[in-house]
Amino acid sequence: MLFLNPREVTFDGVVWSEVESVSIARSAARSFVEFGDTGPHAVLVDVPEQRVGVTVVQELLGDDVDVPKPGEQGALSFVTSANSSGAGAKQVSMTAVVLDVKYKVSRKVGSSRTVELVAVSGDGVADPVTVVDV
Repeated sequence: MLFLNPREVTFDGVVWSEVESVSIARSAARSFVEFGDTGPHAVLVDVPEQRVGVTVVQELLGDDVDVPKPGEQGALSFVTSANSSGAGAKQVSMTAVVLDVKYKVSRKVGSSRTVELVAVSGDGVADPVTVVDV
């Protein structure tokens, strides 16, 4: 999932402004691929465990001293819509843990912060990402 329109993201009660994008990537944390004896292609594939990674890219307009730290867990939420009119807006929310915080600094284009997180399921079964109409 790619969200280009949220201008603010809230993490653990702290508002991150000037958000450029939020992306949610789902990947296999563990997979099982089985091949048969009749040909070169897989005949059975299962993904019993998956990882939901979240990337928040934020433009920085000044110093950044209130930084999320790896290992911090909190509620992450934002409201997004197809365009800036707000029509068809949806709220996306989850519990997430910070894995990494990186910066890109350039005097020509400005500075940005990229925060990598992993979404956490409350029971290990339910999808950790909730999307509702607002």
